[in-house]
Amino acid sequence: MKIHCPLCAYRPHAGDRWICSPGCDTVWNTFDTRARCPGCSKQWRVTACPACDVTSPHNDWYHDEVPDEADCEHEENRELVGV
Repeated sequence: MKIHCPLCAYRPHAGDRWICSPGCDTVWNTFDTRARCPGCSKQWRVTACPACDVTSPHNDWYHDEVPDEADCEHEENRELVGV
């Protein structure tokens, strides 16, 4: 899976850090935990890009993600019944 800013295509580095604020002020790499703060378990819905400084939905940073097998089976079943 590729991770990059949906606006400027910046690819985060392992050393990049975000802060849980407002929150518990934990500093961590948000992509290590899919935007869940390891300090207080807050699930962040948006992520600010360190390059363009624009906030985007966190899930929009993930590209070429392979769907779960169950999702694929569900889609196949929907096609079979004409839903």
